[in-house]
Amino acid sequence: MKDSRPALSLFTGGLLTLVVFIALPGFGQSRYAQPDTYAGLIAESETYFEDKLKTDKIVGLSAAIIMDGKVIWKKGFGYADQQTKTPMTVNTVVNIGSVTKTFTALSVMQLEERGLLDIQKPLTTYLPTFHPLTRPGIPLDSVTVKTLITHTSGIQSDVWKNSDLGSGHYTDVLGFINQTHLVYPAGLAGLYSNAGYNILGHLIRDVTQTDYVQYVHKHIFTVLGMTHSGFAMDGLTNRTKIYAYGQQANEYELRDIASGGIYTDMNDFTTYALGMLQAYRGESTALLKQATAQKMFTQQNAQVPLETNKKGLGWFMFRNDSTFAMYHAGSAGFTHAKLLLIPDRNAALLVLTNTAEGGQAAETFCFNELPRFGLRIPDLFPTPTTHLVGKPQDLVTLADSTLTSYVGIYAESNSYNVVKLTNHQLILVNGGQKLVLKPVSETEFLPYDVKGADTIPRVEQRLIFRKLKGKTFLFRRVNTRDYNLGYWLRPIDPHIWSNRMGIYEHYGYQLMIGDSKFKRAELYMSADSVLMLRLSTMGSSSEMPLDAIDANYALSSGVNSGFGGVNVIFREAPLYQTLEFAGLSFRKPH
Repeated sequence: MKDSRPALSLFTGGLLTLVVFIALPGFGQSRYAQPDTYAGLIAESETYFEDKLKTDKIVGLSAAIIMDGKVIWKKGFGYADQQTKTPMTVNTVVNIGSVTKTFTALSVMQLEERGLLDIQKPLTTYLPTFHPLTRPGIPLDSVTVKTLITHTSGIQSDVWKNSDLGSGHYTDVLGFINQTHLVYPAGLAGLYSNAGYNILGHLIRDVTQTDYVQYVHKHIFTVLGMTHSGFAMDGLTNRTKIYAYGQQANEYELRDIASGGIYTDMNDFTTYALGMLQAYRGESTALLKQATAQKMFTQQNAQVPLETNKKGLGWFMFRNDSTFAMYHAGSAGFTHAKLLLIPDRNAALLVLTNTAEGGQAAETFCFNELPRFGLRIPDLFPTPTTHLVGKPQDLVTLADSTLTSYVGIYAESNSYNVVKLTNHQLILVNGGQKLVLKPVSETEFLPYDVKGADTIPRVEQRLIFRKLKGKTFLFRRVNTRDYNLGYWLRPIDPHIWSNRMGIYEHYGYQLMIGDSKFKRAELYMSADSVLMLRLSTMGSSSEMPLDAIDANYALSSGVNSGFGGVNVIFREAPLYQTLEFAGLSFRKPH
């Protein structure tokens, strides 16, 4: 369900892409589709999915295409139940995961239309029980309703404790978040937050005095006639089985219904897409007034300095000077859903799949069609917030006092960069790699690779130090893209943390899905005196620098990616020291 994005290492060559772009014969031609071309598009789509079922080991999926405001094609492929050979059809119900967030955002905007709330106001105006831990420079009243919709509130990504529907309720998330610190000041960074959207569900409940499930049924499903849509507790028929790695997997019902709990079939999914298109185009006000729909489909995060994607309200956004598209993906358990809307063309592409391995094929299908509508994958990325890079020869001399202000540790989600001052030059070290940084302005540096006694400039790159809301961030600028390489990490006193070092074994509530079950957490100090946490699951391990807030709280470092931005809480018990990560508990004996 979470919107995972790969972290970009400083020493990785080339640009970061969020998807694998596969150009298929005839797919994504740079043309505007006319009715007589639809037969070719349909044939190409059917061939594509038939091939992907075989090559990607997908058990079942359904897909649809909307052109000119009409469903021109929808079809199921493979099986909803492989054992009984039940076909996957457009009537097969699938969990759409995080596409649920578009319904939650829609619900909030309906409430704004009715005058029940103003998304620009602090969340506490309508939800006074929201009171997470704060610290200097992170005011609570800057957390507006809008910042939750755009994932810029500073609320951590997830709370995994009691995250299945049998163990918890979506309204429990607020209480968990009230025990954590806001990660960043609101508006500083895009940090995808399932927890934030469940708090929006809580907000909808409190403002309307109607449970989130009943609200969505009454004000969206019933309005649109989505009779085969609902939530896990609704007992929907025709639900698919789910698959991963060639095996049928156990159902996993999410507690977090406001961020990932909706189930639907392709018939209803296309009805929803048409409803949003009609609202935007002013053809129907059943869901929203046209002005509200157009607000949702307008970029809302252009002023957020640390972002990875353009966003509307509840949607990701491809946008260039000529046109735009709205997009959301979802994954819950092992199902996937993809929804791409092209409002100005009254078009959409939709995919549902019941197999973990099907997510990439579904996304590629949508993204390969972007050129048909005058768009490209890079149109998803925000405009850089750093300035245009200078020329290689524009080197300047800076005083050691200026250079010293940049010395320190810059923490990413899974590693860190060490910036040192040596012989009047800044040196950046990450593991065994080293760069010499030569200034071209007071904040901008040209990086040079060290090859023996030689230094070789990376002429197409700049490293830029920038202060944002009290923190110094390090950016890499490559052509027209910014990459965040972390923020300056405050030094810690190793003696304060020495008795907490060691291995903590997992106990208590465990995640109930796939190989994401956690085994242990190890706290240790790196050779550079950076507090580090190593998390081990049944199938992998991750290491992350920690940003210590005080003796009992730390944050996993990094911005926008990986495990960055999660509270790590330390407590003392009579027999054990305990460590909590995203609500999961670990302990070691005294």
